[in-house]
Amino acid sequence: MVADGFEAARLDESGSWLGELATRLVARGHRVNALCVRPVEPWQEPHDPSGVAVWRPAEGAMDSALKQALELRPDVVHLATSHAWSDVALQMLVDAPLLLDAHGFWPVCANGDLIQRPRFIACSNHHPHVDCGACAGLSRMRAMEPRMLLAARARRVLAHSRWARERISRGLQREVDLVPFGVDPQRFSPRPQAPLAPEVAALFADRSTPRVLLLGPPLFTRGIARATDLLVALNARVPGVQLVVAGRDPENPEAPQILLGEARALGLADQVKLLPAVLPMDLPALIASCTVACAPGTIADWGGLFMLQALAAGVPVVAHPGGVAPELITHRREGLLAPIRDLPAFAEAVASLLRDAEVRKAYSERARLAAIERFDGERTQFAIEELYHEVRDGGAREAAGGPEYPPAWPTRRVA
Repeated sequence: MVADGFEAARLDESGSWLGELATRLVARGHRVNALCVRPVEPWQEPHDPSGVAVWRPAEGAMDSALKQALELRPDVVHLATSHAWSDVALQMLVDAPLLLDAHGFWPVCANGDLIQRPRFIACSNHHPHVDCGACAGLSRMRAMEPRMLLAARARRVLAHSRWARERISRGLQREVDLVPFGVDPQRFSPRPQAPLAPEVAALFADRSTPRVLLLGPPLFTRGIARATDLLVALNARVPGVQLVVAGRDPENPEAPQILLGEARALGLADQVKLLPAVLPMDLPALIASCTVACAPGTIADWGGLFMLQALAAGVPVVAHPGGVAPELITHRREGLLAPIRDLPAFAEAVASLLRDAEVRKAYSERARLAAIERFDGERTQFAIEELYHEVRDGGAREAAGGPEYPPAWPTRRVA
């Protein structure tokens, strides 16, 4: 594996999923080596997957580290990073049995997020496009050339939702495989293992307070800019409601503090719970300590891992109906789909689940059943292993749009 890293405490979707996958593969008897290209941040502790040999080369030593890793003659090089490679490293990668795992949209967008700047709205274009230069800037445009080469030369390209696969396939003009994220329903459940961190333990011990979890780290794309307005609207409907914001955005680390400052000015500071770092073993308990989870981002979520974790924990989800959300949630079944641009309607959808325990219980049971039946982590692991075998054997599929694992995996649409 070649990844940014496995440090999941800030709720990095890619690192969280790759770490769990690596652990499962080792348990299945595979030998897994990992090359992490992003340094561990000062506030984090390394979280190496059990049984995985992890290399974190110093700056300037990436080429030699990659060379040593490839000298082990891996059957598959699972690359899941937008790292800027040197020409030497790039040649080594394109000659390897390469599986390009598109976490995000970096193979088709210089900014990696399909957001049009400076307006910060969803973008319908793909690189190369006449507007890309003004949006992304020269340095990011230059970084697209090696990315496009890797995408063109990879034996397979992988996406984790139909939404993401369609956009990446259209941008790359090649087939893209689909393996949705999976979740461990034993680990993420309504009765998870007791948490270790005191701040999570305090929430877990008192679940009588109406509590809403903002799913995923506090990114602009996940709706952190709307969090203050959402809290005010929720408090007007369910007085005393708490909003839990977990994780950290390295590019905008002050966003949660801005939210807390705004809440303090409104007299709502006690109703905001900030958890910048969450131990991976405590995440199931944090989710289970919340009454409802919400995903208010208008920029389409490409993977949906955090939604799946909430569903498996039996926590109903209210989400903006964009990107992967309709694939995971059937409106009025496992959760509710409500447009965040109509903030009162979105807040009312969340409040309706907070107020009615019987309705919430029905949603909870259906949410967990959907996660177990459709997105069990073992099922995903077997699909990845099958894909690894095909990459190792050098096979390429001709099916338009790329193969899908498993073939009959159903799509959830808004009713």
